[in-house]
Amino acid sequence: MLVAVPVFFLWLVVVALLVRPFGVQLPLGPFSFGKRKCALQALTFSQYVLICGVLYFGCGMFIFTTLNHYLEWKYWHDSSRSLTAGKLLVDAVWWPVVAGLLFGLISWNTRSGKSTR
Repeated sequence: MLVAVPVFFLWLVVVALLVRPFGVQLPLGPFSFGKRKCALQALTFSQYVLICGVLYFGCGMFIFTTLNHYLEWKYWHDSSRSLTAGKLLVDAVWWPVVAGLLFGLISWNTRSGKSTR
């Protein structure tokens, strides 16, 4: 848990830097959640799915789960089955592509806090 929090805040800054060349201005400060929420609400559907779903959630979960498996293997002598090339490839496709796209699609309607029911 102590490693996950700094990695989370670092990932927020990395994503903000990655999308800047494409004209999306996300706040660079990791603690500016209100500004980030406003910036994400101003995105188009495809930008929102790619940035919020694939980059923030999908790639973030891939990084966090891989880091978690590595730390469990390295320091708690857990099995290295989750660090094989095949498992990493499956995770690299599953988290960003499948889970990230689904997260972006599902969270699109609820991004303003008002559902369209």
